[in-house]
Amino acid sequence: MSTPQKDPLSQAETTCGSLLYELQIIWDEVGEAEPDRDRMLFELEQECLEVYRRKVDQANRSRATLRQAIADCEAELAAICSAMGERPVHIRQSDQNAGSLKEEHARILPYLEEMKKQKFERRNQFMEVQEQIQNISIEIYGPKEYVPTIVDETDLSLRKLEELHRQLNALQSEKVNILLLSIIFPVLST
Repeated sequence: MSTPQKDPLSQAETTCGSLLYELQIIWDEVGEAEPDRDRMLFELEQECLEVYRRKVDQANRSRATLRQAIADCEAELAAICSAMGERPVHIRQSDQNAGSLKEEHARILPYLEEMKKQKFERRNQFMEVQEQIQNISIEIYGPKEYVPTIVDETDLSLRKLEELHRQLNALQSEKVNILLLSIIFPVLST
């Protein structure tokens, strides 16, 4: 048969009550004067209040840190969605079902990690297309001053990627036309 769990606050009150009772017995035995007892009880209350105050302050700082972490994750998630031209993901549920701050933070992290991964992959797609554009441009127009491929990470939208693909296709067509002309022109000249 299991014993029922007691409320921790109730247990603390019982423990404090028994310790106070024990203190009263000791003071009676020692013969502590009433004003001294009152002073010591007041000091004891002040020490307890200070401990509680420190714990409340610590809990408040922890809560503020967690709220800031959630806000930072949401802001980063919104920035990534914006850069990728996607609708922002709304993780927060209604206040009634939100759960604890730790649970909310734990719900956001997987979405954030997934979006970071998608952003990284999209950035790599941009770099690949831009490098192909640069290589074909060098083949067609000759080497110019080398400009490293820089990806504008504020616009990684599919629309922008499609625009780069159209530019690449146009350059590839131009390259094919130049190649065909270089083959056909000498044949026609003879």
